Amino acid sequence: MESDPKTILLFSDWYLPGYKAGGPITSCANLVAHLGDDFNFKVVCSDRDYLETEPYLNVTTDRWVKVGKAHVMYLSPSRQGLKAIKEILSAVNPDLVYLNGMFSKTFTIFPLIALHGAAMEVVVAPRGMLAPAAMAIKSFKKTAFLKSAKFLRLFSKVKFHATNGVESEQIVERFGEVPIEVVPNIPGVPLAADLRSEHKKKKGALRLYSVARIAPEKNIHFALECLRLINPAISVHFEIIGAVYDQAYFSRCKRIIESLPPNVKVIFSGTMPQRDITRIAAKADFFFLPTAGENYGHAIVEAFLTGVPVVISNLTPWLNLEEASLGFDLELAHEKFAQILNQLGAMAEEEYNFAYKNVKVNAEAMINLDKLHNGYKNLFDD
Repeated sequence: MESDPKTILLFSDWYLPGYKAGGPITSCANLVAHLGDDFNFKVVCSDRDYLETEPYLNVTTDRWVKVGKAHVMYLSPSRQGLKAIKEILSAVNPDLVYLNGMFSKTFTIFPLIALHGAAMEVVVAPRGMLAPAAMAIKSFKKTAFLKSAKFLRLFSKVKFHATNGVESEQIVERFGEVPIEVVPNIPGVPLAADLRSEHKKKKGALRLYSVARIAPEKNIHFALECLRLINPAISVHFEIIGAVYDQAYFSRCKRIIESLPPNVKVIFSGTMPQRDITRIAAKADFFFLPTAGENYGHAIVEAFLTGVPVVISNLTPWLNLEEASLGFDLELAHEKFAQILNQLGAMAEEEYNFAYKNVKVNAEAMINLDKLHNGYKNLFDD
């Protein structure tokens, strides 16, 4: 007789139908979609999307509702205190608690406090929040929390989920030799990927897009500065999709745009659902994001799986891309990016199609979904 599947109680600031937080939502949604038949997922999250002041429309709050392969409780602000988190933990009595993030008061700190000293398996996924670029944002507050948490031994009995070797090293740097399991993120499958068949690369033109919040660690200003160095004979269209996280930084980026040459057009499109992003990607020549660092880079992987090659920094897990005919990963030097962009802009359709006809196939071979699935089963079953 088969035993019932393990119940995993997953805490995250945001979940579906949200999309404005990007990676954190995607990571959880893909996890549930791929492993929801093997585990009983219960997700606890906020009742509103990233940076939103109003709750989702037509979503029941403070009760369990079925969403895809999970049951989800969308907490209203009045239910986001320590008492409510303790009540949920007691009522669910899960086999394992999975904390998606490091610094959320409601969805990381309160569960850790409530579980302190309890004999329950806890997995913490930092989701890139310990990376230098991320720690540099509100660094005093984050460092103070980590020191206090270490003193109080809040993380003393948890297992950390790192999505790559670099993140594993960052965990060790902050917490010492603690239990760590390295399992990469599970990618989603972009919608309408077949639209890529309609794409045509024009010689002397370059259609670029990126998906990233408008924040310093995403290096949008650097991307825009690279476009100053584009050959005047090449027409560039660059669409930036993402929420404005930092208004001062957004203003800085807009000032750079005002200084760009007339052959370069830049559009800020704000946030949008994945299906709309995929339609934009299907018409693009390259995904362009010289990021200051990525723990995983869901948007990069989704570009691959839509068949779009990328031009990114070498500060992500996705390296040696030129050898795999997936694009370029470059050190952060304006001249290096401009040189590649100028070469790519000069490419004609036939040359482009020959070079990048197998992006989706090559990316799928690199990702290996079966291996990832087994990695997560081991993470949760140990």
